Amino acid sequence: MRGKLPSIISLQCFDAVAHHLNMTYAGEALHLTQSAVSRQVKNLESLIGRKLFYRQDNQLILTPVGEQYAEEVHKILTSLNAVTQKISSNTEFKQAVKLKVVTEPTFAIAWLMPKLNEFYINYPDIEIDLGTDYESVTRNTRRCDFAILWGDADWPHYIAEPLRKETYLAVCTPRYLRGRKAVKTMREVANFDFIHQSSARSTTDQWFLKAGLTEKEISMIGGQHFDYFIYLLQAVKNNIGVSILPEYLVKEDIINGDLILACEQSFSPDQRFYILYDEERQEDYAIRQFRKWLMTHKDDM
Repeated sequence: MRGKLPSIISLQCFDAVAHHLNMTYAGEALHLTQSAVSRQVKNLESLIGRKLFYRQDNQLILTPVGEQYAEEVHKILTSLNAVTQKISSNTEFKQAVKLKVVTEPTFAIAWLMPKLNEFYINYPDIEIDLGTDYESVTRNTRRCDFAILWGDADWPHYIAEPLRKETYLAVCTPRYLRGRKAVKTMREVANFDFIHQSSARSTTDQWFLKAGLTEKEISMIGGQHFDYFIYLLQAVKNNIGVSILPEYLVKEDIINGDLILACEQSFSPDQRFYILYDEERQEDYAIRQFRKWLMTHKDDM
């Protein structure tokens, strides 16, 4: 059983004593004291439940079980040493594994990249090649190994695992709201100078549809239009008006007082971020490690 496996040091001590048939000589070979070697051998015998040596007149003799065990242990230690030397000296094992990751630009800048240094520290043998051509996933061009995308899990050629839900907030600067009051309902946000997201899956359209407006009513709301969240954020920070932005993008600015809530209500859409990878490659080393690491941060803002 795994829980009863002996330690490497106890096996090394046993191997040395089996070779020298002398605790002192074995200790010198391992740079350990005679008592330390003796203790390790006794621990090994206790773990196995069998005597490995006869001790007669200050002489050590391997028991029949000890002889058999010594032969197998020596093979294992020799093999382990050979593999260790091969990995430490062979340049093939030193080459990093490249992982092409695709995600959306704002998510990459605001959420993923600030965390990547931790990943590099823990997995120095994996190099992340980060891109934002997320349409390549939709087109199934297979130009990435791993993706983190927003949607409804509708990527038929990939395994799609939910990573995190988001909350949308209506935000502005304290300067913009000066002389005004934050509104209570999502519908009232349209009364501000409004900054729209102009993408096909517009966050602002989702917000107002949830608030009960029709598509025609939404189209009649004036204001500026920008594509990426990062553009909307800069427009808000430049006091152009109010916009709907994900909490992960604005939480720190709200804590610092650079942004404030323009509406008491918030909105959590049905869509979420998913991690995507090819089912046939789910056991690839880099994919497994990156997925595992991401899951430890799924609740981070």
